[in-house]
Amino acid sequence: MILVINKIDDKPQAALFENGKLIEVYFPDEEESVAGSIFVGRIEKFVPALEAAFVKLSNEENGFLRLKDIRTEYLEFFGLKKLQEGQKILVQIKKEGGHTKGPQVTTNIGLPGRYLVLMPFSKGIGISRKLLEEDRLRLKEVGIRLREKYNCGFIMRTASSEVGDEYIFEEAKVLFEKWEKLVKDFKRAKKTKLLHKESDIDSFILREFLKENIEEIITNDSSYREIVRRFAKNVRIKVVEGDTFERFGVNEELKKVLKRYIPLPSGGEIVVDKTEAMVVIDVNSGHYTTSESHEALSELINAEAAREIARILRLRNLGGIIIIDFIDMRNEKSKNRILEIMKAEVQKDRNRVEIYGFTELGLLEMTRKRTSKSLDERLTIKCPICYGTGNIVSHETVLKRLLNELLNRPKDVSEVIIKLHHTFKEKINKEEIKKIAKIDVHIHFTHCDPTNYELTWKK
Repeated sequence: MILVINKIDDKPQAALFENGKLIEVYFPDEEESVAGSIFVGRIEKFVPALEAAFVKLSNEENGFLRLKDIRTEYLEFFGLKKLQEGQKILVQIKKEGGHTKGPQVTTNIGLPGRYLVLMPFSKGIGISRKLLEEDRLRLKEVGIRLREKYNCGFIMRTASSEVGDEYIFEEAKVLFEKWEKLVKDFKRAKKTKLLHKESDIDSFILREFLKENIEEIITNDSSYREIVRRFAKNVRIKVVEGDTFERFGVNEELKKVLKRYIPLPSGGEIVVDKTEAMVVIDVNSGHYTTSESHEALSELINAEAAREIARILRLRNLGGIIIIDFIDMRNEKSKNRILEIMKAEVQKDRNRVEIYGFTELGLLEMTRKRTSKSLDERLTIKCPICYGTGNIVSHETVLKRLLNELLNRPKDVSEVIIKLHHTFKEKINKEEIKKIAKIDVHIHFTHCDPTNYELTWKK
């Protein structure tokens, strides 16, 4: 794997390549990200119908706190029987807000390091599911020893398998000291305030992306030589000039994966539709008909699609409920192979992915946890013409409106200038327009909006 870091105007971007293919990308928010930040909040209102409460944060946003995210251990730790409106509360941003929603918050605080996540209101020991059984057994024992020492729960991250126990214990000590300071600051706080935010972006990128199988880091900022040494000593670092994203074709690749139709190597394609509630993906065979067997053809294209879909979900950071309509497979063995491919591919994802299997209608159901904005939200906006629907009024509809307006023209005019979108060139009959208007008509195809037109009357 190669990690490419591109620093432009002091803002780092990161791209991860595996076998020459772009598999993950990171862009810093224009507005600073709040995911993972810890606040002193104040409970504004309990809403029983939603089984939730609204919590005022220091940035004037109202966080959404599900009642199930108020842990019993939290209440016990602070000696509380229950929470009340107007009371201060220690919360962490679980999921960033969207265009119309505030952030989701929780009392189940987690302080992440490179090897561990310290969970002060939990007693559980979690182990990354991506690790081998022998690593899991060793780290389980380490986690139990840490729990006995600090009376906290811990999640052992994938990177913890790459280092000795002493590094893990050292990081646990640092995280616990950070937690003790947070508690003191919370108890002293009189108003809502930000207590803790994620580390600087440079450290965040390396903490999250610098893995054991990273062979080389390529960057246009020489300061990373020193920063990288704090995280890994045996990684090659290459410093180059210019925009590394342009050099490695990252921007061009992102243009391709953000499209609705994405081609597959065999000639098939996948169609990605993102809605408010879920992501729906359709797999089509296209014009590929080389194989005589329908089942063999379906399995071949579906296998390609499974690998590409897992890459796109990760690259675009799409989350929530995901429904995939693969090409029909009659053989149960073919379905199981596609399931196995999908399971193996999502294991590479940093985010949690759950695969629930095929429904009776043959649709694959899965979910992917997402805590930050998708690539679509970062790099695109809704079309100001169709407002995100993908459809606009037809040429015929626009022309009918135009003809009606010409029929009801002002009585004291002798000339009209019509401006239409350039796509009307093959759709409009100039002679018919002149007959209807019964005045001099000049048509220009310079209008910028295909759903409308502009008329200028002259006497």
